[in-house]
Amino acid sequence: MSANGKTNAGAPPKAPVAVATAASGAAKGVSDDATTARLSMPENNGKKVTKPTVATQQNAGDDFKATLTVKDMVVWGLITMVPISPMAVYGGVFADSGGMPTLAFLIGFVAVLFSVFSFGIMIQHFPSSGSIFTYVSHVFGKLPGFIAGWLMLLQYLVSPAMVYLIAAIAIHSMLPDVPILALCFGFLIIVAIVSLIGMKTAMVVNKVALVAQLAILALFVVCGVMFVVQHPESANFSPTNLFNPAKFEFGGTMSAVSLAVMSYVGFGAIATLTQEAKDPKHGPSRAMMVMAIVLCVLYALQCFIATCIDPSGAAFAGNTDNAFYAVAKMAAGPWLMIVCAVGVALAQGVFTAIAQQNSIAFVMFTMANGGCLPKFMAKMNKRTNSPLNAVIFIIALSVVLTLLFHFSGIDMNTVVKISNFGALSTYVMLNVSVIVFCWFQLKQRSGAKAVFMHLVFPALGALVCFAILMSVGTVALVTGVVFILIGIAYYLVLTHVLHRQINLG
Repeated sequence: MSANGKTNAGAPPKAPVAVATAASGAAKGVSDDATTARLSMPENNGKKVTKPTVATQQNAGDDFKATLTVKDMVVWGLITMVPISPMAVYGGVFADSGGMPTLAFLIGFVAVLFSVFSFGIMIQHFPSSGSIFTYVSHVFGKLPGFIAGWLMLLQYLVSPAMVYLIAAIAIHSMLPDVPILALCFGFLIIVAIVSLIGMKTAMVVNKVALVAQLAILALFVVCGVMFVVQHPESANFSPTNLFNPAKFEFGGTMSAVSLAVMSYVGFGAIATLTQEAKDPKHGPSRAMMVMAIVLCVLYALQCFIATCIDPSGAAFAGNTDNAFYAVAKMAAGPWLMIVCAVGVALAQGVFTAIAQQNSIAFVMFTMANGGCLPKFMAKMNKRTNSPLNAVIFIIALSVVLTLLFHFSGIDMNTVVKISNFGALSTYVMLNVSVIVFCWFQLKQRSGAKAVFMHLVFPALGALVCFAILMSVGTVALVTGVVFILIGIAYYLVLTHVLHRQINLG
């Protein structure tokens, strides 16, 4: 996930430049908002690059320098994601896909690929945004634009409780006597303290976390390959571990994809770096493409190796939440299980959660400044340089949601799918916006490239994302639809009853 958000308390933005784009993860995607313009960027030429707010950019004039290369943006993008996130949902994806989790992650990549193309097109037309919120507003109007932001808010608000649950389950696999709820609140308290105090070194910490995750992944792959080679009687590198026609079932596979796509949401965070890119028209889209491919390779590799180690899933039968950790134990012993579980717990429950807490706070801060949320959330605290009221609200909401998910019996996979509902919905809106804006409004239809980029690819992107969206399950679908209806009612009250002016950027 992204680094800890920061902004200039003396110059808060006047309007929501962007409330949401296709995004935190991880559990990823919270950083997909132009409000993460306040996040610390990777170092460039030895200097820390801090993405300024739009107001700062306008005031800076010629003093502002665009210095980020494609490589810089890819590195930052990988930091905002969680390279080992498939470990948390491997069991659920394996079960739903009929033992073909790698296939599910590859299909999820296809959905991301078409959306990357659409992001690239809209970045060229709206280079100062990087936000699906803004794209939809310009193409369809304020209400649809508000709903795009509202849907991302669903993902944003559910994500903290989701990553606490993922982290708690990871630790519970090693300490089964400690209740999952207690572990959830343990992570929540740590993140709450850091968020309220402030965390100036977040970018450095996240870089270290990225390196650690890649090291854990490499360790698992090496141990896994050695295990398969040494145990040909039970493990194998068969292509059926990728695709088995005898077990393939479309509905189950798409359900698995709707869970696997959690690991991809968040790639659009790179779109918010347009102002800093040396090549603002092509750099961000190229960086998104490179990052999406790198993540696809990493995700598919760890899933394929895990499936080759235990093709039948016998090691985690009846315990899909801890599936990957069981496979890791099978591959090299308890020590590798502990390494993977602790890695996931820290990546999700601490680093990702801290980033989400702050990023979501700035999302709400920006929405409040634009008239979309109550004004008390637009207050910036000078000591922590963060919107303290919004942070406190998110902490309180996370407590409520954690208790709700626990006592209602909603499992981790369902929570993930509820979060994914928001991201997938906005991906559909992004792709449809490209078709309407470029093909019908601008009438850019000349040549084969225009046909593919402005019609065929976004249409496929919208269809694939919609198919995945319809496979998230009844609970997630009902939750998402109800949330949309509440958003529409809320917007109508704001604009027609309270007569509030909504500034959509």
